[in-house]
Amino acid sequence: MRACKQCNYIVVTKDKLCPKCQGELTDKYSGTIIILEPEKSEIAKVVGVNVVGSYAIRVK
Repeated sequence: MRACKQCNYIVVTKDKLCPKCQGELTDKYSGTIIILEPEKSEIAKVVGVNVVGSYAIRVK
């Protein structure tokens, strides 16, 4: 799994670009947040996420 350096979106791919924002992907990240209902989630509002998915807490 890889995380985007720009939007922190986590994907399972060997590609070098994020399918969501075209940012660079890296293997070096820590922590995971899974957003299921972004409209209702307080955490999604705090981290600025409005799309369902898995996100890294910190990307290196």
